[in-house]
Formats: sequence, structure tokens, C-alpha cells
Amino acid sequence: MKKTTIDEHWSDNMPILRKWEYNGAVCGIWKVTETIDELRSLLTEKSFTPEFFNYKSPSRQLEFLAVRVLIKELTGLENRILHFESGKPYIEGCKSRISISHTKGYVTVALHPDQEIGIDIEYRSDRVKKVVTRFIGNREMSLIDNKLSLIADEYEKEHAKVNMYLLFWSAKETMFKMLDSDGVDFIEHLHINSVLIPGLHSKNNIFSEIDASEGEMEALALKDSGNDKDMLIKFYVSQDFVCTYGVLDD
Repeated sequence: MKKTTIDEHWSDNMPILRKWEYNGAVCGIWKVTETIDELRSLLTEKSFTPEFFNYKSPSRQLEFLAVRVLIKELTGLENRILHFESGKPYIEGCKSRISISHTKGYVTVALHPDQEIGIDIEYRSDRVKKVVTRFIGNREMSLIDNKLSLIADEYEKEHAKVNMYLLFWSAKETMFKMLDSDGVDFIEHLHINSVLIPGLHSKNNIFSEIDASEGEMEALALKDSGNDKDMLIKFYVSQDFVCTYGVLDD
């Protein structure tokens, strides 16, 4: 079994909401409450690339800075983050793999010394219902319905369904990042086979308004002909967001 260790804390009065290690990777979630100037004060010029100065939106500048500060908190080092033409990030002069995601008020980062990694974070919102047919197939929809069948209250069931949609979307974003391949169809190539959700049918299940918990999803990526990839996607659900992550085994 792959070991996950959790260390939830605030460091030097700065909001590392959650920090953990998983299968050789170090991961963290940062709640962005600082101003641009406050975040800039925590970094030297080494962290900056022309990308930052091209941003006109303050929210994009905040995301850029929060990611670099989180990396510094996780590793003790400042690094320049560059991007391949595909948009995939990498650390300048370093073979370690990195995955980055951000959503309303939060950023998350995962780093692994030599294996492909993916992480994604999504703010909890029912807007996902508008695009669900783009990433969830019929078999997966049946899986969701079966998981939620024991929830009697219709309002609670609908609330849980929306959050299950978010989990599937986030998990497939994580899978996509781990594959680092072009032309991936989220329905045809990325499949969620099972979902383990502790306490789903209890009075305060993990999709309630106030709870937070963890679970995992068994998945299959049809990367290339005859080269399918089994994946284990871990997740953390909070009141505000769902976060999924995984490491691609060789």
C-alpha cells in the first residue's frame, strides 16, 4: 500500500492549508489570503519570469506568486518554473517533475523527484453540471448513481451528485497531467472504475456542507494501443474544494 502522510499546519503565520507526502511526492495546498505585495516580499527575483510581468490581471499575479511561495515552503528552495510548448510546467535546471493547479482562492503543487505526477483542485460549484456530458460516460454515470442510491434525501443526493461530478472532472484532469499526451479524450481514454468514499452514507457524509475527508479512485488510462495505464487517484474533499492527485508508476 502506498503511504500517505498528512501534516496540516500554518507555517510562519502563512496559510499552508495542507501539506502531505505520497508515494515519493511532496504536495501542498495554499489558501491565498495575502496581497500581491505581501507574497512578493517572500520571494527574490530568482522566482520571477517574464510571464509574471505580462499578466494584467491581479488574480493571475496572485496565483503566480502563491505557487512560487508554496514551492519554497515545500522544498526550502526558490525555483524558476517554465513551461513546455504544451503548457506543461517544469523546473528550470532540475529533473524533478511538478504539477500545479489553482482555483478560487487556492493553489496546489505536487513535486516528485523522477516520476510523472498530477494534481488538480476545483472549487465546489454546481456549474459542473453544464459540462458533465463532456467528461463522464454512461458507465461512469451508472457508477455514480449506484454510489448515491442509498442517500434518501433528494436534496442531499443532488448535492452529493454535483460533488461527485467535480471529483470525476478533477480526477481526469489529474490523469491527463500524469499522461502528458496530446489528443486525450476525457470520455474515450480516461476511465474511473471505482470510487472509495469513507462514510458516504453516514449522516454527515464527505459531500455535506461542513465535512472534509479523503478517499481514492481506481482508474484506467488508454494511453496508447496496448499500453493501458492503471492509476490510483487519491482525493481530499473540503468545504470549499475537491483536490485529486496521483503518481504514475513506471
